[in-house]
Amino acid sequence: MSPINFQLFAPTIAEATLIGSFSEWKDIPMTFENGTFHCSTELSDGDHEYKFHIRRHNEDQWIDVIDPYVSKYEPTRNTGIITIKNGKKILDEYTWKYDDIKLPDNKDLIIYEMYVADFADNGQFSGVIEKLDYLCDLGFNAIELLPILESMGTDHDWGYSTRNFFALKTTYGSTGDFKQLIDECHKRKIRVIFDAVFNHTSTDCPLEIIDHNYWYYQGKHHPDDSFYWGPEFNYEHYDEQQNLKPAWKYVTDVVRYWISEFHLDGIRFDAAKQMDNYDILRELDNVAHSVRTSQPFYTAAEYVPETPNILKTNGGPVDACWSSSFHGVLINNLTDLSKLELDLMKYVIGAPDLVNYLSCHDNERFLFLLGKQGNAFDDDAFIRMRLAMIILITSVGIPFIAQGDEFGEAREWGDKDQNKKKFPMQWDLLNNERNRSLVDTCKKLLLLRKQREDMKEKIANFIYEHHDNRVLVYARSQELVIITHFSNEEKKDYEINNFPQNGNWIDWLSNEEYQIDNNTLKTNLKPFDGKILVLQK
Repeated sequence: MSPINFQLFAPTIAEATLIGSFSEWKDIPMTFENGTFHCSTELSDGDHEYKFHIRRHNEDQWIDVIDPYVSKYEPTRNTGIITIKNGKKILDEYTWKYDDIKLPDNKDLIIYEMYVADFADNGQFSGVIEKLDYLCDLGFNAIELLPILESMGTDHDWGYSTRNFFALKTTYGSTGDFKQLIDECHKRKIRVIFDAVFNHTSTDCPLEIIDHNYWYYQGKHHPDDSFYWGPEFNYEHYDEQQNLKPAWKYVTDVVRYWISEFHLDGIRFDAAKQMDNYDILRELDNVAHSVRTSQPFYTAAEYVPETPNILKTNGGPVDACWSSSFHGVLINNLTDLSKLELDLMKYVIGAPDLVNYLSCHDNERFLFLLGKQGNAFDDDAFIRMRLAMIILITSVGIPFIAQGDEFGEAREWGDKDQNKKKFPMQWDLLNNERNRSLVDTCKKLLLLRKQREDMKEKIANFIYEHHDNRVLVYARSQELVIITHFSNEEKKDYEINNFPQNGNWIDWLSNEEYQIDNNTLKTNLKPFDGKILVLQK
């Protein structure tokens, strides 16, 4: 038996006690000092369940609350868990094996969005490990996990309503399992980015139970905003007596913990527009980059629609911003053949420091939308999907592919409770020729992205455009040109002038060769064709 300290920061609470399995759920008194309740009790080695019992000022009722810093959570009994070994508190006994492997730089990232519950056959971290070689073989060097922090107990849920910010969702596995997944990713030079929800919490978050007004806005942060997902952190509230901003301190502690304990490589800040506070984003970015300085770190914000002033290159707080425009512009121009939005196309292709995607958890599958909005099905849909994939991976921004998009997942999310529906990966689609062809194209494109340095430069020069013929051509360098054709009509002997160099060029995808003379290419363009021409030396 060894003395173990417990504490609860709750400066606005009148009284608090500790209760747990070690006390047969009887109250252990806690002393109060500088806004924090403290106590110490003797614990044997092993796992112990516990909670705090609190009473608010001017109230007689005592209520139970989970430790806001609990690192293990038992959802069926709604208790925290503390593990003791050799008289000390531990999280697990995992030993890192691949920390010394240098990971890809931010400019090299190719991100795969993953919902563990649907991606892994067993819905757990261990099942993801079994599929890492598949992702590595395709060419991905980063996975972005939908929220893995504890929310909704054991329910099948995407996780965007966090309850316990220091604990994993138990259905995914243990902390040791998560560390092993990250370690196995690093072994393969795959970075792990986690999706973090710091705008709001669930209504049963311990902070909400302790004192809503201390950590949150009393009402909606933005009363006119139609989006509201739960109690919203108030990063502006300052406690003069404690000399701190409560929400600010708590969330910076969360970021520091997950990166230091689990060696994570990036954060996506969900609902950054609703957070509406560049100061806290800048602080979280600074903290995140300071923890593991031997490896690169990446911060991206979800801000809809994307705004350039959130980017560090423009004096903002984060490395990158999600581009909802990329998805919207591409689906519009591949389904509505009555127009071609050349200026918007050039914007989404050429904008730097944006995370570009065709699909993500927030919108329907791109292939599904091609059918719904463009009446494109079967071969027609896959031809357009191929062109979309070419543009995605050859654009200036960071390419981001939702799980299943690489081989043509096309099931409908629907407009109700998408976050609770089960959509296990349809691996059997790879038995179909169209799906195999799409994933092969994806693999070739990712190889291009990884091998060629000009694909990592923040430059795209638009060398040819024709609105009526629906053709747009851009060069990523003097030796790499992408031709895109947004028409369902074939064009014979079509001439594209202003090519950067004469000589022999080869299509990266088809291996077809072209001789360029007088800086003019003559080629046949199939419906919704896409070509990637590389100068041969």
